Amino acid sequence: MDNFLKDNKPLIILEMANNHMGNISHGKKIIDKYFKIIKKYKNNLQFAIKFQFRDIKTYIHEDFLDKKDDKYVSRFFDTQLNKSEWKKLIKHSKKKFLTICTPFDEISVKKVIDYNFDFLKIASCSMDEWPLLEHIAKLAKQKKIIASLGGGDDQSIRNIISFFSSKKRKLNAKFLYCVAKYPTEPENLNLSYFSHLKEIYGKKIMGFSTHENT
Repeated sequence: MDNFLKDNKPLIILEMANNHMGNISHGKKIIDKYFKIIKKYKNNLQFAIKFQFRDIKTYIHEDFLDKKDDKYVSRFFDTQLNKSEWKKLIKHSKKKFLTICTPFDEISVKKVIDYNFDFLKIASCSMDEWPLLEHIAKLAKQKKIIASLGGGDDQSIRNIISFFSSKKRKLNAKFLYCVAKYPTEPENLNLSYFSHLKEIYGKKIMGFSTHENT
């Protein structure tokens, strides 16, 4: 894995997202339950807990900031953690897992750097969000970057891989094949395209971001 992963052990990423429900005790319970499941596999595999950062004031359009009764808006307000709570939850996670975080806006990129996550994750929905990608490239030169390629066509995949693989930028980035459908039925996994990407980009394609039910 070109020294991207410690001891070249495969990395399994476990999604926390907003499932902590804005409650630090609930978040810790999820982390502890995850750890009970995976600890017997740690000799052969690595595991990371993945969080998501959004700066509410810039991520949500100003016209919708007061629409907290809208379920698409309220889910972000209802699951907010303050700085102190984030520190405690991340510290708890680091005792048991590697940590990874997806920033969805430029302000959150700096937070990922400041909290010293092991990896910065780029979501499939951000793979052509160039102001965000350029900001990540500027700030995350010392950070290991993982980007999902869900929903991308050949050209958009070529663009993002070329951008982050440029020798001029000197970034440490890998990419995940992904089907951006939730959930993904087995017949829609299209794993032949995963093989196709591996043939073209080799070790830059690190693995598979999966969204199937089981």
